[in-house]
Amino acid sequence: MEPTPTVSTPPTWLVKHGQQTARLKSHLRLPAEAADKLIAETSQIMGLCGNPADDASAETGLALGFVQSGKTMSFTSLIALARDNDYQLVIVVAGTTSVLVAQSIKRLTQDLQLAGANSREWRIIPNPTVSNGLDGIRATLNDYRNTKLPRAMQRTAIIVVMKNKKRLESLTQVMGQLAAELRGVPTLIVDDEADQAGMNTEARPNRRRVANGQAKKQSPVYAQLLKLKDSLPHHTFVQYTATPQAPLFIERQDDLSPNFIKLLTPGTGYTGGERFFASDITDKLVRPIPTGEVYGNDHQFSEPPASLLEAMRIFFLGVAERYATNSSEDNRSMMLHPSQLTGIHQVYYNWVINIKASWERLLNKPETDPDRLELEEDFRAAHSQLTNVAPFDEHLDMLQYAIQSTQVRLLNAAPGSAPQIDWVNHYSFILVGGQAMDRGFTVEGLTVTYMPRGLGTGTADTIQQRARFFGYKEKFLNLCRVYLTRDVRGAFADYVQHEIDLRNRLGPFDAGHPLNDFQRCVVLPSSLTQLTRPAVLSDDTERYHFGGGWITTRAVVGNDTEYQSNKSAIKQLTGNKAFTWQTDEGSAERTPEQIHSVAEVPLAAIVELLRSYSYLSTDDASAFAMLANSLETFSITNQGATGMVYRMSPSRERTRSAVNGKVRQLFQGRNPKKGAGKLTYPGDAEIKSEEHFSLQIHTLKVKVEGAADQHSFALGVWVPASAGVEMVRLASE
Repeated sequence: MEPTPTVSTPPTWLVKHGQQTARLKSHLRLPAEAADKLIAETSQIMGLCGNPADDASAETGLALGFVQSGKTMSFTSLIALARDNDYQLVIVVAGTTSVLVAQSIKRLTQDLQLAGANSREWRIIPNPTVSNGLDGIRATLNDYRNTKLPRAMQRTAIIVVMKNKKRLESLTQVMGQLAAELRGVPTLIVDDEADQAGMNTEARPNRRRVANGQAKKQSPVYAQLLKLKDSLPHHTFVQYTATPQAPLFIERQDDLSPNFIKLLTPGTGYTGGERFFASDITDKLVRPIPTGEVYGNDHQFSEPPASLLEAMRIFFLGVAERYATNSSEDNRSMMLHPSQLTGIHQVYYNWVINIKASWERLLNKPETDPDRLELEEDFRAAHSQLTNVAPFDEHLDMLQYAIQSTQVRLLNAAPGSAPQIDWVNHYSFILVGGQAMDRGFTVEGLTVTYMPRGLGTGTADTIQQRARFFGYKEKFLNLCRVYLTRDVRGAFADYVQHEIDLRNRLGPFDAGHPLNDFQRCVVLPSSLTQLTRPAVLSDDTERYHFGGGWITTRAVVGNDTEYQSNKSAIKQLTGNKAFTWQTDEGSAERTPEQIHSVAEVPLAAIVELLRSYSYLSTDDASAFAMLANSLETFSITNQGATGMVYRMSPSRERTRSAVNGKVRQLFQGRNPKKGAGKLTYPGDAEIKSEEHFSLQIHTLKVKVEGAADQHSFALGVWVPASAGVEMVRLASE
């Protein structure tokens, strides 16, 4: 008898946990807490998918995980839940290469036990065509309609398709042949690594085409994904990725723009960006590659660099640790990712082969040989950098075998034609390559990464996808090292800030509110030049830097409704009886216009005013919206943060003149000017707290040429350098 517990999700239908969910949990053998969390999160995703009882649906959602954190396990669980909840078809849009597609099929076959206990309940169909695969899908649909068949004999089809134009086009042709049979058939589409290849790379060029009166275009894979969606009357398209910048920042009207999101959380033992780049062991884990040790076409040398030798010593000691302790740990591997250029791969591959052979030869010499003793001392120094490992003498006993048994592979073939790695018959590997080890490629037991390459274009999602060294490594983190150039290390550290901020902003939408309400702006430090490849974004992005300076509203001429609205918003802050106002310190010789009142308030109160204020120009509205986001980000990561609010000259209005609706000079200068006598007033720009966010509220009488004077307000905000951030937003937001 099938188990039938249910969980309530934000939509109106209940998700069943049936036999497939139970079998998967049993097969995965996860700790109880991790298994429960996995099923709970995927149940939330399932509940956001189209109700299988409805006749039609067209949902698009985003499942956001971390790099190497178990996204495949999540969508495998989602597929199991789909069958338990009467979804008849599952389409997995797998990688862009045949290697990755084969990897996906192997993983699905293992985890869903398609060749074992579930062999009669699923039908897996890779890359179907009209001549090969159509009949299998049709038979699956017919089985579902046959009410006389037991449920276990009504198979669910899993279609695995490569993410390229030809394969997707063949699949849409198959669906076209089945059009009459697909009505009311609940279908789950899983797009693995959704930000890759499937986005419309014609989005930016289409702006120019529209301006010139030309028709829009669609890039080939994107066009086929839309046709696939259109061919399925009842479908939910779930995008899985760890780098969501492209799906989140494309225009909302795009059919691939998600309307719901689920934030996936990694399980115990996961080590990601914060552990590697923002923790007390960062300097131990992340080691430098000096600029002079980066080989390239414009900087060539014949000897392997010292940092590569150190990385290889650390790796081989990690392999020897397994033999010295007779542990049953899985594979150990080292990855060299030196460049996109295959010629440079060959240089590093040759160095690795020669180093490996030289060390094998030296360790085979008599124990008293001077060259052997020198090599042993080099390894002893490397061993001293490792913690919680066997003594060096025990490592030394196994070191020659560790080096000799390690396999070295050059993976610089074209994407899709890289050789399969025999993880079963060999324990340790050194892999040298570039694009062939792109996202999705599994590197088992990766302990040491050597990446002697520069930052490149500084595109945020591209940088993050290089982090194959993240993963469930806590139990052997003492053996892990990442060797990076200085600029790349800085970019990874900055990405951690960006990722934390983005996930915090997405938090209120997690399995809840519609994602269309998400304001598309985010912290992006300057080392990361852009969010994603510009071609997929139809809108421009704007960058703002706040820190160590003032930002002021310049437009001061509006209508009475706007004035009254701002008067009310300001009173909400200044009239709060919880805040204590006092006269600011200064010279007794100040004029009344130079005497202000000040209060320390929660930073959230300043953010609230900035959000509710009616700005009188689009430039002010755009800049202060970003500023409010910046302050909000700071307040989230600095609980209890406060700011200083100054009511400038609260007893009387200050007179200012405006040109084209904008104030000529908001801040009053120092009195007297420099060198003209005793200072009585330092100037408005100095009315602030150096270490606090400081808000100035100016009450103005504005002289407008050819019109009556207007009553108005202006705001000025000081952001201390210590709290400075850089942010980007879509220009249309």
